[in-house]
Amino acid sequence: MPSRQQRSTPGIRLFAVFVFVLMAVPKLNFKMGPIPIYVIDILIVMLLCKALNLPPFRTRRMFAGTVKVILLLALTSELVGLVTFDTFQETVYITIRTCLAFSVFFITGLIVRTPLDVSLVLRAVALGLLVTASLMILSSLPMTRGYVSDFVFSQRFLEPATEQIGRHLDTGDSGIRGRTLVGVSILGATFINVCWPLAALLLRWPWPLGSIWRSIAFAACVLAPMGVVMSYSRGPLLGTVLIFVTVLIFGYRYVRRGILLPIAVGTTIFLTVGISSQIFFFDRLTNRSQAIFENPFQDERESERILAYVEPFQHVIENPQFIVLGEGITVRYSNSSVIPEQAEKATHATFAMAYYAYGMLAALLYWSIVLRALYLTSLLARRKRSLTGLLSQSFLLSVVALLPWIVFGHAAISTPRGAMLLFFVLGLISSLTHFYAATRPVKSAKRRPYVQHRAPAL
Repeated sequence: MPSRQQRSTPGIRLFAVFVFVLMAVPKLNFKMGPIPIYVIDILIVMLLCKALNLPPFRTRRMFAGTVKVILLLALTSELVGLVTFDTFQETVYITIRTCLAFSVFFITGLIVRTPLDVSLVLRAVALGLLVTASLMILSSLPMTRGYVSDFVFSQRFLEPATEQIGRHLDTGDSGIRGRTLVGVSILGATFINVCWPLAALLLRWPWPLGSIWRSIAFAACVLAPMGVVMSYSRGPLLGTVLIFVTVLIFGYRYVRRGILLPIAVGTTIFLTVGISSQIFFFDRLTNRSQAIFENPFQDERESERILAYVEPFQHVIENPQFIVLGEGITVRYSNSSVIPEQAEKATHATFAMAYYAYGMLAALLYWSIVLRALYLTSLLARRKRSLTGLLSQSFLLSVVALLPWIVFGHAAISTPRGAMLLFFVLGLISSLTHFYAATRPVKSAKRRPYVQHRAPAL
């Protein structure tokens, strides 16, 4: 009988394809009349069919109840928005994509069950990271920007907003904020930060893997911090700093090589070329960071991030119905003549966007689930001689990478691919239930994969 490491769960290879598409080309699409059909949505539907035939969780699953409650609030809020704004077609479309995004959480936990499953997922993540980080760097540097604009971003099936991207990339001979097929700079850099610890885990994966995959993992790790820097976005850069500090403080041995060494390499490259070089765009970071401390309310880009945690509490006092339900996300993409409550409001935070879209209860639940993920992975990462501890080190850093994005961005609510990223990470954490009784190899990858032993219940 094959060992558990050698076995894989039915559907895991299709899931690995989904992971790669999510991390590299989530907007890959084709048109059916006026409606864009996204390949990632088709993959999720196929995975749902696979997951329904798999055995359920044997124990209580982390976060499942909270995710179900948020989904119920989201769907009911979209129904409220349909009645309020008369957006039937748009609401149906957004509701379907919302359900698919939430289902990523349940699919991930059901399909990722064995070490081989994890290995395949990590490989897909590393490949996706390699693509996204490379595009961020190449689209930022003036000497390569034209090539990626012509051969990548001009392809409408990869990037629907190709004209807008072309104008953004056609900006002279100096460095600019990089762009990826994931989306704008801050979103692409967040994806890079989340993928980076997973690629770092693949680099030190304790079972036989092959030199090619370890080389891919190493290349992805080296490009990751440089890709984040060339987004010139403060939130993702803060995420990188948090990852670095967390590894320094706790010394997670199975990921620190893939985190600390790339930062040293990237720092050396930037200092060698010179941070004042015109091929970089560090002036933006300097100016925007200075604006935070001097007069944060003078610029809407700064004030929104503060008011996003003030205005919702003021608004809910005058509109108590928002305690339970919001007005949905659909109104952001429709041409309704009715002015929504979120119009002209500060929504540059997951909390604020969740409040206006799904209500105050959902906004608080989003924060609670992220904090619980942070707490649980930090506890499990202490299991030094267990597979759970090995995986939790990487998963914890991915949650850490999400924190600035959750605090200062709204894409986890307002975009399906942002929601998919969040629920993918939460789904990976929930899959740790399958590994509570497994220990990793200690010295050699050729040793027996792991032995079973009784583990204390969480």
